[in-house]
Amino acid sequence: MLQKFLSLLGILIIISQNCFSQNIHIIKGKISSTNDSLPIPYAHIGILDSGVGSISNNEGNFELKGEFDIEKDSLIISHIEYEKICIPLKNIIADTNYIQLKKSEYELGEVIVLPSDKINDIFKHVIENLTINYPDKLYQCEAFYREVQYELKSKTNTRLIEAAINIQDGKITSPRSKIKCSVLQLRKSKNYTQEHWGSKLMNKLFINYNQLYYLLRGNPTRCYKELLSKGDLYCNPIQWASENKKGILSLKSLIKKKGQEIYVFQYDLGPELSFNFYINKSDYAILQFDHELKNIQKQSYYFTKIDDKYFPSFFKSENIQSVLKDSKGLGMTISSLSFVNHNPIRKNFKRLRSKHVAIKDLELYDLKIEYDENFWSNYNILLDEPIDPKIISDLEQNKSIKTQFKENSNL
Repeated sequence: MLQKFLSLLGILIIISQNCFSQNIHIIKGKISSTNDSLPIPYAHIGILDSGVGSISNNEGNFELKGEFDIEKDSLIISHIEYEKICIPLKNIIADTNYIQLKKSEYELGEVIVLPSDKINDIFKHVIENLTINYPDKLYQCEAFYREVQYELKSKTNTRLIEAAINIQDGKITSPRSKIKCSVLQLRKSKNYTQEHWGSKLMNKLFINYNQLYYLLRGNPTRCYKELLSKGDLYCNPIQWASENKKGILSLKSLIKKKGQEIYVFQYDLGPELSFNFYINKSDYAILQFDHELKNIQKQSYYFTKIDDKYFPSFFKSENIQSVLKDSKGLGMTISSLSFVNHNPIRKNFKRLRSKHVAIKDLELYDLKIEYDENFWSNYNILLDEPIDPKIISDLEQNKSIKTQFKENSNL
């Protein structure tokens, strides 16, 4: 009797394994431009209406693993600078699929001249529509974070951090302190940045933040009520531009993209500081925001519409600091967030608990997480080594980058 039971159990296990394995698929491809056939890095690839997503690497290659229906599901590919396409999975049958995207060109629209009061009215509409255009309740999303430290004088990369992040954010009116990040996995190179003692002291006494939270908190559409009450120039560009204080706000052009008319406004506060706003004419949503403090900082924020709300798509920041041992040595920290999957439906995710949340005033490099090589080898966001070859060659001074990831996991 026991032998029959064990035999039946074994059969059930085999059947169960076969059932599950039938739904696991791997799709490989290479994405390039129709204009010049050059590879397109950091394109978002995903299965429509599912949580399966990935990003193409520097060579345009991607690998997507997950459970989906070949007959019914579709592959959707998008990029900030290219037109989005949707392909039925049943049409993707090759071992490696070569997919081309068409450049999404900006077309100049009509030449218009607006009086200052009309320009100010547009920005007032932007503020009034923030709660309509952007999330009005708790949501979560997955993102891939990369941080590189770079020495300007020698043009050498000195440190690399990569992380798989789960982000939980609240409605647009909630304080920035409500932003929570859980680091699912982290890998980092050896730290070759030779920081002088003054910079270290300043970081400990006054700055004390990690670049991930710094990047997230710079989102100009977030927590506008908090920002409006403070009047902080660097944190409140929307209000300053709308009130046109101490600077010059001008409409640079009206452009067309994918059938949409977009205002391009520039707000200058002297030759050193400027802001650019790309505003959708139809609903007054900020689609893109660029900020530059000459020779010190550049920031870019992009948003994408999901259903009826605009969610983060891609954030990037470049900060230049005097951090090197040479008193005249300048170092640059380049950080970026590529948002992959957004989950705005509350019942479909669990809240991030305090024990899972990354410490906001701890530099991410100091976070101790055991390096999981299996996780990274199966991580849809990247292939094996999508890092810029220049970064790898700069960092592999004594050991391979993979060896550094392993050895530095708990440092």
